[in-house]
Amino acid sequence: MAVTSTAFEETANSRSMSVPLQSAAPRVIIRPLALPVEHGGWGFVIEPAVLALLVVPSWAGLMIGIAAVAAFLARHPLRLAAGDWTRRRRFPRTIVCERLALGYGTLAIAAVAVAVTITDARILWPFAIAAPLALAQFAFDVRNRGHAVAPEIAGAVAAGATAAAIVLAGGRPGTLAATLWLLTVLRSVPAIVFVRAVLGRESRAVAVILHIAAVVIALLLWDQRLAPVAAIVAMSLLLARALIRPKHPEPPRRIGMRELAFGAVTVILIGTAM
Repeated sequence: MAVTSTAFEETANSRSMSVPLQSAAPRVIIRPLALPVEHGGWGFVIEPAVLALLVVPSWAGLMIGIAAVAAFLARHPLRLAAGDWTRRRRFPRTIVCERLALGYGTLAIAAVAVAVTITDARILWPFAIAAPLALAQFAFDVRNRGHAVAPEIAGAVAAGATAAAIVLAGGRPGTLAATLWLLTVLRSVPAIVFVRAVLGRESRAVAVILHIAAVVIALLLWDQRLAPVAAIVAMSLLLARALIRPKHPEPPRRIGMRELAFGAVTVILIGTAM
């Protein structure tokens, strides 16, 4: 997403900027490079993993969840380093970003390798399907266009592959894997448009329509016995919050924290009922 925390991310990045390598005693602040300030991004990465682990707990699934978080953490420093590479500039922060991306990436690969060893390579299919979306989002990120609506949606949909992979790692059928992936999309895509609408960047009417569509799809899944009635309740709750107009403008941080809370409620409702 993700949830639009552009102002916070720009502030963090500006704090991490240092003078070129030729300057004396450069100082790099590591925290804003190592931990992205994206409330929605955190939610859309963690929610699919937690949801799937509630439904199909397994050690292999836990490894996939760890890999997903590590990959999300790697994206931020890799994006910053890639931006420096494309401009043919090299700062002290570039070196730090490269090392952070390498460390996170190594952890992600190792966790996936453990999961595959425990199960089999079938669990990689969701990631293969999601890879073009993730790469598209990263391409926008490198060009500093990652907060447009299309790459945010692409990234959120790709993140849902984690839920599908965890289900497969637990030995459950592909139908359940696809259902959980779809439920994460029903949660994330309307939420992205809603948050952007609250910030004045998208139409609130479009956000409401997407939430209504999510309720209808959840109802169809329930009718086909693919999802519990709790999924309808969760999507209806999200629709209700989209219909409420705040009396005063709210800061992005507060909006992001509230969305994390709604995401947690959604995951608990659906995960404990399936």
